[in-house]
Amino acid sequence: MREITVKQSTFERLQVHAKPLVDTTDSVINRALDALELQDSDSEEEECEVVTHRVDPQVLPNLTHTTILEASLSQQSVKKPNWSKFFDNLLITAMGQVNDFSKIRKICSINMVEGRRRDAGYHYVAEIDISVQGMNANNTCRAIVDIAQDLNIGLKIIFMWRCKEGALYPGEKGKLCLPG
Repeated sequence: MREITVKQSTFERLQVHAKPLVDTTDSVINRALDALELQDSDSEEEECEVVTHRVDPQVLPNLTHTTILEASLSQQSVKKPNWSKFFDNLLITAMGQVNDFSKIRKICSINMVEGRRRDAGYHYVAEIDISVQGMNANNTCRAIVDIAQDLNIGLKIIFMWRCKEGALYPGEKGKLCLPG
């Protein structure tokens, strides 16, 4: 075992990322190296993903302060995904499959209306002529799972909890997969 010396300021930066009574200096450095290696890797192979939490679609964790890093819907990558954009893409796929707004409406309890509506936090999904009211990550993810499971649509979402107060696992990644 080698010993290393770091400046006090570097050690204090490490402490910010440590989980009290769990992490050691070595484990924090390894987590930082894992993140660097993941960032440097161009490979999208699943075994290269550093995911701490595999999410059970039936028991979703608190997704407050999460950001989607990578997502695919029916094995098609969603570019620059966020929860709202991913949900919109899923709605487009679902409407293409069932072509019945009332059926989609029955599957999930999200506030949606046919046609264009831009007040009260609604945004318009032009491809399917539906307006959807904005919602938080928890409600959005629940709606995503409900629709995908009901219509047998495959999806993969890799997300990260931001390093913010109130995040369930700050700085850690989660993965939600549903076969199609």
